[in-house]
Amino acid sequence: MKKVTTRRVPADGGSFESGKVLGQSVAFGTIAGRCSAAQAAAIRQARNEKIHASLGLKWREFCPRHLKMSGAQADVFISLLEEFGPDYFEHTQSVRISAGTYRLVAPFIKDKMLQVEGEVLELNSANVQKVAQSVRDSRKALMPPAEPAPPEPAAAPTPAEGLAALSRHAIDIAAEFREVAKARRHGQVSLIWESQLRGTLVSLCCDLERVGLEMGVVL
Repeated sequence: MKKVTTRRVPADGGSFESGKVLGQSVAFGTIAGRCSAAQAAAIRQARNEKIHASLGLKWREFCPRHLKMSGAQADVFISLLEEFGPDYFEHTQSVRISAGTYRLVAPFIKDKMLQVEGEVLELNSANVQKVAQSVRDSRKALMPPAEPAPPEPAAAPTPAEGLAALSRHAIDIAAEFREVAKARRHGQVSLIWESQLRGTLVSLCCDLERVGLEMGVVL
């Protein structure tokens, strides 16, 4: 006598029973590229009710085995259903457009036609792309002008570059003091300015001497 085996249905399978899912596998297997709203709703119900867990599978294992699609693709169908509703699947059955393009033209779709500024257009790829580009251009025109990018910060000088700049600065300062001394010899500096000049020179020499001592250099 032929042995008959039976499949035990887990008690926690919920309203979306294991047998029902397995029975629909063939139907789901036809939607690798497209998906109807009803099919997307069934996929979402399967995930929400964790039917994969009742079969001892992870979602990523359940989808290719029973839905004939990857778990990532199933998640995309669910997200499209939740964002756009059932209309998305009906409108895109014959029009190949991305979700981003559909997001732009969705407000203009009424009664399965594109209605823009009193003009009624057939819902086809050419018209959809035309309307989507128009929306992009309008948004771009309304955007405030982009602020110029801030200038790139100057790279910090290397120690050698810093020392070279300091040397040039010291030479310039010494040249300015020589010009003042030259003016003094020609009687062009008053006693008040000469007193200030002496004080500045004495202070500068003291500072340089302290720097020399710290560096072990006798000035």
